[in-house]
Amino acid sequence: MTILQAILLGIVQGVTEFLPVSSSGHLIIFPELFGWEQQGAAFDVIIHLATLSAVIWVLWGDIVGLFKQITKKGAWRESQLLKLIVATLPVVIVGLIISTAYLESVRTVRVVAINLAIWGAILWAADWYSVKVTAQTKKFQKIGWFQAIVIGLAQVIALMPGSSRSGVTITAGLFSGLDRTTAAKFSFLLAIPAIAGAGLLISIDAVQNGFDTPIPALIAGFISAFISGALSIRFLFKLLIKSNYRWFAVYRIGLGLFLLVLTM
Repeated sequence: MTILQAILLGIVQGVTEFLPVSSSGHLIIFPELFGWEQQGAAFDVIIHLATLSAVIWVLWGDIVGLFKQITKKGAWRESQLLKLIVATLPVVIVGLIISTAYLESVRTVRVVAINLAIWGAILWAADWYSVKVTAQTKKFQKIGWFQAIVIGLAQVIALMPGSSRSGVTITAGLFSGLDRTTAAKFSFLLAIPAIAGAGLLISIDAVQNGFDTPIPALIAGFISAFISGALSIRFLFKLLIKSNYRWFAVYRIGLGLFLLVLTM
């Protein structure tokens, strides 16, 4: 892997991890389209660590608030931290049940294309539905148990490449009555254990199989993924003040259809 490839793939990971367009899908598409070798396990570890650092950096104030909330007497039962933990359990359980061989077998451009298009259309529908809801949840602190569980169950879908972890969790949040910004914030905070868990599993694989990427490329990939990840989170929050998720839905559907034609 060259430094330029590492920088470009780091940017792809950083941007698409948090925007609802599928990071895993784009990391499959780019090497395939440009004829690059698939990135090794060591590089996957580094860019996961970078995006994990980015979301913690941007949402540090919210993370501190989560821990402060549980220090109040009796507050832990309804704390957002506990809801995030419970919402993480479904994907952990299913991820342990599904074999690695199966997950690798569905990492194809065609599977990515289908999921991009289908979940893009569902994201469009969710965004349209959310503006029709009269009693939206507009504060992160007001997210209820039902909403947290629905979003947690939806995160299981993200095991399929092209569906997008942020995309399906934001979609579920919109359908459960969250407004656009609150759905994004819950999705980003839910990303912390998800990215950490994925990074841990990849780290074990990297240790077993050796580090197969040059150090300069790893450093370049980390820096580009961290910067682009932090910027994409801030960008989405600012965008949602005046806009919606439909542009992302259009992009997903268009890219999915293009890839389906390309792979016929």
